[in-house]
Amino acid sequence: IFDGPGDERSESPYESADETQTEVSISSKKSERGTGTKKEYVCQCSALLGKMMRCVRCPVAYHAGDVCIAAGCAVIASNSIVCTNHFTAMKGKSHHAHVNVSWCFVCSKGKRMQKLLPYRNVVFFSLYFRARWWPAEVCHPKNVPPNIQKMKHEIGEFPVFFFGSKDYFWTHQARVFPYMEGDRGSRYRGIKGIGKVFKNALQEAEARFREIKLQREAKETQESERRPPPYKHIKVNKPCGKVQIYTADISEIPKCNCKPTDENPCGFDSECLNRMLMYECHPQVCPAGERCQNQCFTKREYPETEIIKTDGKGWGLVAKRDIKKGEFVNEYVGELIDEEECMARIKYAHENDITHFYMLTIDKVTQLSVPLCCFKDS
Repeated sequence: IFDGPGDERSESPYESADETQTEVSISSKKSERGTGTKKEYVCQCSALLGKMMRCVRCPVAYHAGDVCIAAGCAVIASNSIVCTNHFTAMKGKSHHAHVNVSWCFVCSKGKRMQKLLPYRNVVFFSLYFRARWWPAEVCHPKNVPPNIQKMKHEIGEFPVFFFGSKDYFWTHQARVFPYMEGDRGSRYRGIKGIGKVFKNALQEAEARFREIKLQREAKETQESERRPPPYKHIKVNKPCGKVQIYTADISEIPKCNCKPTDENPCGFDSECLNRMLMYECHPQVCPAGERCQNQCFTKREYPETEIIKTDGKGWGLVAKRDIKKGEFVNEYVGELIDEEECMARIKYAHENDITHFYMLTIDKVTQLSVPLCCFKDS
């Protein structure tokens, strides 16, 4: 993605190799509004919540931390990066040219889908034209020796550690592809010299791959067993500031024609006038009295639910039984605020990277603010 004329890539020579590799790209979009453009931020990993790191040259964004952010991104501030899309291949540097393969990367060997690699990943790396693909680990620059950190490198490059040796090298996304369990690397073998070193490197890569995999699985298990973050449970809407809840006069409340002797007075399949008009019966007005089945809000007759930890989508609320079409589920409760308070909260959320909230307009002067402290993507 190019944000302007200054971001255009310089041409670089193409190379080919016998083992699997493909060039990496990322797609994102810009939506137009008036004469300007609005950035649409898309994170490559939605498994974690939190602060976003945004590219200052294009719409790409990642969750902060080593789990999501693509290797090679240059961090320029606490929430600003220059992403790997802006890597520029330097003329005269052969290791800057990307490497292609002679078969389909998706449906051939391994069927691995190429994506931008984050840190702490085992990969295969090609240093030279038609060179052996060597197993390596993508390292975060802060975790490599100082002399490696000081080596000259460009935006989009990251250090890799070669298994079977103690060497490091700065490379970029277009010269590596992800290791998969069972990979054997190069097609030629040997038991002496470089062949023996390569065999040992593969064994180290396999062990490291399994170690990282177990660490991630343990972390996911730990996350799934966690309790929801603390929150205050409320049962009714809470007016804030100048907002008031008006109580209707009993004489103004509509009255239905249901009888207490009906099979299902004011029920789901009944001909209750209030139900048809999407009104709830009032306990002091409804002729059906205590048998009225159209007082779910007042009596809080909700289906039984439970809080669960979803797979990569935060906390969620699920019903413990099937719910019929058109059946009442739950009242959406929160803080009732006016437009002034609504705009103030939106501004505060934007300035502090708060994204877990939902606002619903009830009428032209009142909004319902619901902080999503434990329910994500609801």
